[in-house]
Amino acid sequence: MSAAITRLLSTSIVKKQIVAITGLGLAGFVVFHLSGNLLIFLGPEAFNGYAEKFEKLGELKWLPRAGLIVFAILHVYFTVLVVLENREARGSRYVVHNDFGSTSWAKRTMILSGLIVFFFIFIHIGDFTLPEKSGAPTVVPGVADGESLGLYGLVWNSYLVWWRALFYVIAVCCVGMHISHGIQSVFQTLGINHPVYTPIIKRASIAVGVVVASGFSAIPLFVLIVRTPPV
Repeated sequence: MSAAITRLLSTSIVKKQIVAITGLGLAGFVVFHLSGNLLIFLGPEAFNGYAEKFEKLGELKWLPRAGLIVFAILHVYFTVLVVLENREARGSRYVVHNDFGSTSWAKRTMILSGLIVFFFIFIHIGDFTLPEKSGAPTVVPGVADGESLGLYGLVWNSYLVWWRALFYVIAVCCVGMHISHGIQSVFQTLGINHPVYTPIIKRASIAVGVVVASGFSAIPLFVLIVRTPPV
């Protein structure tokens, strides 16, 4: 059985399908995560309440986290294998060939944007997931009589630093671009190519990428512009 699985995983099409499926799963998480993050516009109670519901799961919260970690590892690992195979077969730089039209800048930089997204995940976790949600980093000067605003305050204070906010905007734009082209690649890998539906898929994928990038970017930009949270 193990030998059969090994042979199956060694085929190019299976590797590409694994990249597609894991990428689609990660994209779904990003959209879900965005919906929760946008609650910051409703204030500390709504935003912190969303985060606290997840924390109340206790040890169970590590189940979806573990699943995401596995998906991310598989996605990166099999993407690297596919890239190396493509380079070896073509004897040139990795290029995604499909019938969606001329090679775009997003396609040519797919690997680069993927690497940026990969490292951004660790930075994001280090900034907002691992730190304590109390104490000085969560207190916004001049707001709520110096009381902790929890995760809301931690996020707000982080984006008050202009270069950090700018870095996040650039990173989430890479996320949106990567997801947009990734969706197109998923349908290509699954063999879905139609003169009517393919252009629709392309436009829809671009729309999803723009929504993701714009939604996440709106948060640090809002903080930079407003400066003082409306609480």
